[in-house]
Amino acid sequence: MLRALRNLIDDEPSPARELPGHERRHLLLAAASLLHEVTRVDLADLDVERAAAEHALADLFGLTPRHAAELLEEGRERARQLTSYFAPVSVIKRDLPLAERVHLIEHLWRIAYADGRLDSHEDHYVRKIAHLLYVPNTQSMLARNRARGTPGSGNGAS
Repeated sequence: MLRALRNLIDDEPSPARELPGHERRHLLLAAASLLHEVTRVDLADLDVERAAAEHALADLFGLTPRHAAELLEEGRERARQLTSYFAPVSVIKRDLPLAERVHLIEHLWRIAYADGRLDSHEDHYVRKIAHLLYVPNTQSMLARNRARGTPGSGNGAS
């Protein structure tokens, strides 16, 4: 029974690809701003983290590498204007089902581990975003373990 429910969740079509243009744009910018934030929260501006964030956008939304890089830059500008995470989190919660939010959290963990170690600020940030997106802690920790096991993500301190 649980397996059947899980299959229903996993087989959901991606609403991000079905949203009207302006709503999809809001979703992309919301995700880009959160992905950018994890690259800067440890106060290090590293190319490997930026590349991981670009890859995350491409993977999550089916973007070309060039479009993902441009979107991440826009997300950086948007993140600079944030006074809270309410706006991007609200858009993501509204437009992405749980399975895709878990996938987003997994990408946040991958970015956090991209430099080979997990900074305490990165750990706090990803946990906070997972909580705000209503991703259960168990799912967040499983995503973290998958991200940590990704080749090139390093085996840094937990």
